[in-house]
Order: sequence, then C-alpha cells, then structure tokens
Amino acid sequence: MHKYTVGLATSGDDLDETQISSILGLRASVFFWKGEPLSPRTKTKHSTSTWSFHFDPAEGKPEWQSLEEGLVYMLKRLLPLKDALFELKKRYSMVAYCGHFGSGFGGGPSIRPETLGVLSQLGLTLTIKTYWGSTEPE
Repeated sequence: MHKYTVGLATSGDDLDETQISSILGLRASVFFWKGEPLSPRTKTKHSTSTWSFHFDPAEGKPEWQSLEEGLVYMLKRLLPLKDALFELKKRYSMVAYCGHFGSGFGGGPSIRPETLGVLSQLGLTLTIKTYWGSTEPE
C-alpha cells in the first residue's frame, strides 16, 4: 500500500514567514527559523529558515492515494502563481516535495509526462522522500 503527501518548501537565511505567505496567498503549514532546534530532544539546529505548505486532499485526509493526483492538485494551485514563484526563486531555494509512505512489497509512484512538464514550467525540482514500513505484525 502506498500513500503520499505533497507540498512546496522555500528556504533562506533571511526568510520571512509572513512575507512568503502574503506573496503566495498560502499560510505556512510549517515554518522553522534558522537556528531553531530540530526537535526538543536534540541540540542540532535548523541551518536555514524554511517555509512549507502541504497540499492536502479536499476530503480532509492528510495523504493522497496517488502521487499523480496530489501533484496535479498542487500544480493547479501553483500555476497561477508562476511569476511570484520565479521572483521568490531569485532570492530563496524552492522545491516541490513528496513524502512516499509504503508498506508491503514493491511498487511505487508513476508521474505522467504532462505533470513533469508543469513542474518544469514552474522551475521546480521534485524531491521524493520514501518511508517504508511493514504490514506484518511484530
């Protein structure tokens, strides 16, 4: 079984959460300041500030059953913001990202050429992070 999350992340040392949210018309799902601890249990700190927005399915579920479906939804929301994205990319690092959560054996996502083309039009690199679990009881 495979599930996916999709989002947009913008990073930079002088990143301002309110400014990015205002420019894109999207309120950050997650924001980390440069120097903020990665977690309460570690002394490691964020090396840069990061603004991130998760594009969740309309039904209120946190994960997509199809990566293609999640990407298409995100790209439809981002395409009208193309000029703003390119302006922000002049100053900050920006990527589209996917969390791929799998269990069982094999499989994985497919992405249509048309979807890859829209990612390219927006100048976005797609980062996919895979998390694998087992469906077998311990």
